[in-house]
Amino acid sequence: MMIFRDILGYLNGKKFHNGLLVDIPYSDLMFRNNYLLNISKEKKILHVGFVDHLQLIDKKIATNNWLHNKLVKVSKKCIGVDINKEGVEYLQKKYKIENIFALDILNDEFPSEIANEQYDYLLLPDVIEHIGNPVLFLSKMKKRFPNVNRFVITTPNALRLDNIKYAFKSKECINTDHRYWFTPYTLSKILIDSGYELHNILFAEHASRLSRRKIIKNILIKKYPMLRDTIVIEAQ
Repeated sequence: MMIFRDILGYLNGKKFHNGLLVDIPYSDLMFRNNYLLNISKEKKILHVGFVDHLQLIDKKIATNNWLHNKLVKVSKKCIGVDINKEGVEYLQKKYKIENIFALDILNDEFPSEIANEQYDYLLLPDVIEHIGNPVLFLSKMKKRFPNVNRFVITTPNALRLDNIKYAFKSKECINTDHRYWFTPYTLSKILIDSGYELHNILFAEHASRLSRRKIIKNILIKKYPMLRDTIVIEAQ
């Protein structure tokens, strides 16, 4: 789904509008993990922030719902990098996971396994909302990884249907480590500010399938992509 051509002047700051209406074309329903797995098939992948929440790891691995394991199985090569040293060491010790590294990806020297490889994709799935300064982070990422062909960023969608539902109850439901909510435009804006060229934007459900009990939600998210849980952007 391409929306950038008509609004690039606004994204790069050359034009201004105080109430810009951005048209979002329709796209078929997709699921975040399925999308990431499909683009990773037989590709070389660098998975940043792969640990997930340490409190959830055992359950996700037991139920075959841990994204990194799935990426390893479908990709040609998959390297995991995370600043969470405790989580990396736990996975190495308990599950004998290979090709994973505890690194400050913006400042630490890269091991040869990372520095000497050319990657098809660098995946940042649901990471950017945890970062205190996303423009600084993304800018440094681009400079540090000239050996990456394309970056794929996913993040919770501020316009998701569940947020609207909770707003009617005067509540916000949020992961307490999150620092930002992003819309399609604002996520695109920080990527442009960080020096990226935008290629594609999509909307996905975070879950791997629809719940049969949520009939009304299923109808709405199929018809209106912007009500889906997750924004996916490909950039270079």
